[in-house]
Amino acid sequence: MIRTVIVDDEKHSVATLRWKLEKFCPDVQILESFTDPVKALEFLQREAIDLLFLDIEMPRLNGFELLGALPQPLSFEVIFTTAYDEFGIRAIKASALDYLLKPLQIQELKGAVEKYKAKRSIGTKSNTAIN
Repeated sequence: MIRTVIVDDEKHSVATLRWKLEKFCPDVQILESFTDPVKALEFLQREAIDLLFLDIEMPRLNGFELLGALPQPLSFEVIFTTAYDEFGIRAIKASALDYLLKPLQIQELKGAVEKYKAKRSIGTKSNTAIN
């Protein structure tokens, strides 16, 4: 299972993403979802996850600030979910695995999760080859 957290200040966006993941991405286990990025930061500082679905524009702490407040390099992958297309380059520089525009399309969401699984598979193979 892919241990996942959702962070988005819009409750309906969290609910929609949760529903789509549960229905179309059965390998994803949603550990928590947050509408408050500060509470999400506290959780991420103490819990190990595999994948973070992260909005960018949020009050108090935007998505990039949240990532910057965590120990680097990050121990998980990030998929940005946002209504704004102008942050794409910044997301790439923040090592985002993917950048999905709202409203999230099911095929793009499934593709992003598959990209995570492929990257994890490559990492597992290279770790096995070393040992």
